[in-house]
Amino acid sequence: MLWFNNRRDQDMEEQSCGCNPCGPCRPCPPPGPSGPTGATGPTGATGPTGATGPTGATGPTGAMGPSGGATGPTGATGSTGPEGPAGPTGAAGPTGAAGSTGAAGPTGAAGPTGATGPTGTTGPTGAAGPTGAAGPTGAAGPTGPEGPTGPTGATGPTGAAGPTGATGPTGPAAQEAQFLSAYSTPPQAGTTGTDLILDRNASQNGTAVTHDQNSPAVTLQEPGFYNVSFQSALAPGTGASFPLTVTLNLEQDGTIVPGTTVQHTFNSAADTATVSFSQIVQAASAPSTLQVTGDGNPYFYGPVSMTVQKIG
Repeated sequence: MLWFNNRRDQDMEEQSCGCNPCGPCRPCPPPGPSGPTGATGPTGATGPTGATGPTGATGPTGAMGPSGGATGPTGATGSTGPEGPAGPTGAAGPTGAAGSTGAAGPTGAAGPTGATGPTGTTGPTGAAGPTGAAGPTGAAGPTGPEGPTGPTGATGPTGAAGPTGATGPTGPAAQEAQFLSAYSTPPQAGTTGTDLILDRNASQNGTAVTHDQNSPAVTLQEPGFYNVSFQSALAPGTGASFPLTVTLNLEQDGTIVPGTTVQHTFNSAADTATVSFSQIVQAASAPSTLQVTGDGNPYFYGPVSMTVQKIG
């Protein structure tokens, strides 16, 4: 009975100080000093349970009385009360030390290829590597345009003489030169209209040109082209009046040949002169006659020479 009373007083103190586990928690006052344990009285008979009266107001906590007798046996464990609400989450504790690396797991399947990233800036050129083996020769490209002619190189040494080539076909026979040269040595008198005499033939080849000695005429016996060269010395004749002009012309069939007129003017009996001409004439038909005719009064001519050669 004493234990029961002590228990009840303890429960009331817990309720009055707010330490009821089922109610809100408030701070409890410090416990008083324990009194001497009293002697345990005899247990009385259990009376009938009276009706529960209304709960009175909580009185002030009395002074802790002396402790009762020896602690009685532990009562049976009561039923578990309802679970209280979860308390607030505490602050995160410090990170623990890293554990040892585990064994590598199996390689997973390759993922899809990602999109190509942007091209990075070009890095510096690396050192040149060793030259590789020559590859096969590629096909010849098209011929490029011809470049400008380069400067002429130095003449190389003369090579060895090559073998003599085969004899070519025989050409046409060379045309034999045909000509005639005539002259007159002693001076002879002349006046206007005199044909100059050639009294001798010096040389002749062929039959294209002919001349009779002591005759002024040279005859072209074949059509063609002829080269005519003439030269003569001149002097005033006896009884001449001065100034005296003497003119010589080459005539072909009675017509003066252009480019063959030569002349000299004398101022005294002691004057002399040498005149000459060279011209090509054509004989359109044969025979054709050539002769030199003088104009002046009086004069001497000689020595005289005239050469006619067929050239085509």
